[in-house]
Amino acid sequence: MEYLPITESDRELIEAATAVIRRNYVQGRHHVGSAVRARSGRIFAGVHLDSNAIDVCAEAVALGMAASSGEREFDAIVAVSLANGDTPHVLSPCGTCRELIKFYGPDTAVIFVEDGDLKKCRASDLLPGPYVHPREAQNNT
Repeated sequence: MEYLPITESDRELIEAATAVIRRNYVQGRHHVGSAVRARSGRIFAGVHLDSNAIDVCAEAVALGMAASSGEREFDAIVAVSLANGDTPHVLSPCGTCRELIKFYGPDTAVIFVEDGDLKKCRASDLLPGPYVHPREAQNNT
């Protein structure tokens, strides 16, 4: 996997994700914030949505906010947890989020944690073999 350098704009993105979860933390409802930077430079942030029946990840909310505002190309994305309302820390995206991020932008940089260290790579490197819908798979045979 090719790691990319962490830049000052990445740190700003981490701060945006941290800020959104600090403002909106609610035990049992919102403990993860995400921020995505579109190619336009605009940053969109959102919190995850938790309930008794489903969980919608913060990355999906942030991407949805960006897409709803007309953005279609993305530079970078990050998620930050404020578990127990305490110290924020960067998370690695779950498998569903990896699929979603790669679908919307295989070259989108994903900031995550590996072995306790902050890392960044392209979504396509983080998830080299994404799900292919059977409809699309039969077109390749």
